[in-house]
Amino acid sequence: MIPFLQELNKEFKKVCPESYLEYNTATNVIYPYLTYTLNSENLENQEGFYIDVDIFDNCGANTLNLEQLTHDIKQHFKSNIILNNDLLLQFQYQTSRNIPTGSTTLRRRWIQLYCKVDWRN
Repeated sequence: MIPFLQELNKEFKKVCPESYLEYNTATNVIYPYLTYTLNSENLENQEGFYIDVDIFDNCGANTLNLEQLTHDIKQHFKSNIILNNDLLLQFQYQTSRNIPTGSTTLRRRWIQLYCKVDWRN
């Protein structure tokens, strides 16, 4: 399980250096950042699972960085296949939507990816 999470974290950091599993743990928050979650219960016995990604940007009405990061995630995971000694991962973009934050400056975008997995060991 740990090699899998390391691979996943490495892939998200390629797209957004400020990437965190579940919640942002940084003392000083840098925008934009993303958090991702997955249902890891009984993961080793599944053939695939959904990854929920939340992108946050303190950008006000100028959502250019948010749009660019959304595009970069789609492109990065569109044809990304990871193969190592432990597993094979294939990703598919599913959907995205804006999530209201109640703030005039903070923006949030939710993205869902699907990951097919083949455990090698």
